[in-house]
Amino acid sequence: MLMEGQKQSLKSILSTTVCIVGFGNQGSAQAENLRDSGVSVVIGARKDGQSWEKASKAGFKVLEISEAIKAAAIVMWLLPDQEIPKVFEKYQTDLGGKLNGFSHGFALHFGLISTDPAIRYFLAAPKGAGAILRENYLSGEGLPGAFALGPHCGEDDRDLVVSYCHGIGIGRKLLIETSFQEETECDLFGEQAVLCGGIFQLMESAFEIMVRRGFSPEMAFLECGYESLMILKLWMKFGPSELSKRISPTAFFGGSTRGPRIIDDEVRKKMEVIMDEIQSGAFAKEWLAEIDADTPKLKAERSRLKDSAIEAAYQEVKKGL
Repeated sequence: MLMEGQKQSLKSILSTTVCIVGFGNQGSAQAENLRDSGVSVVIGARKDGQSWEKASKAGFKVLEISEAIKAAAIVMWLLPDQEIPKVFEKYQTDLGGKLNGFSHGFALHFGLISTDPAIRYFLAAPKGAGAILRENYLSGEGLPGAFALGPHCGEDDRDLVVSYCHGIGIGRKLLIETSFQEETECDLFGEQAVLCGGIFQLMESAFEIMVRRGFSPEMAFLECGYESLMILKLWMKFGPSELSKRISPTAFFGGSTRGPRIIDDEVRKKMEVIMDEIQSGAFAKEWLAEIDADTPKLKAERSRLKDSAIEAAYQEVKKGL
């Protein structure tokens, strides 16, 4: 049940039709959340492709992309970053007068799609994966998120974009106005330095050291993996200062005196280099070259993880969770 304020925030989006291009994790979550919010949704897909079949089974109206674009006032591009440019360019002549949205600014910020003054652009970026966005929508909790408006958007567009954010469930909590540049560079840096880079490497390295020292893989995984989730929950619930009072003095003293020996000035310099690579466009070029080569590094790392000791430990621990 929507609260009155949420109903009011949805008012603008309820009077229009949204075309979702891309029905993967993020596309399916946003489409389902919009539909449950009372918004008219049509899915643009390639006839007889996987997305067509998946969206049809989910009960959506599915049309060829060009027809879906014509049927909508808002077109949301939720394909993977590397696929957006070629599909967007193919249908660009159909987009005049449409409000075109993205959930990550990568393609637009790094110039992978050409900007056209006749096309209005916006960003609606949930701070979480599609599965989490859907789960939190259904629970009534929602997710924090960010939005941005392109240079040719007006005040009416702002209302519509904020309304869209409410429709997918990121207006129920913290909603930050940002820019395509800020969202893109912050997102990439967070992923590489912390979320999918730093944390992953810290957990796996600590796990390997503990196992080499004779500790069981299951105990090592609980300490380095599972308890990371517990501490992050406390961090988000109470904040850094209050968290320090809610863990044992031994844990806080050990962490506050040993942590800086791990994250030292040399590590910070490396993090600065990572940010430089993102802001200069070097990472974007590296990623596009990886895609052109059929993602050999990506496939190799996924294969390594599948057969890794930490994956095996996870599978054992999971049986008891």
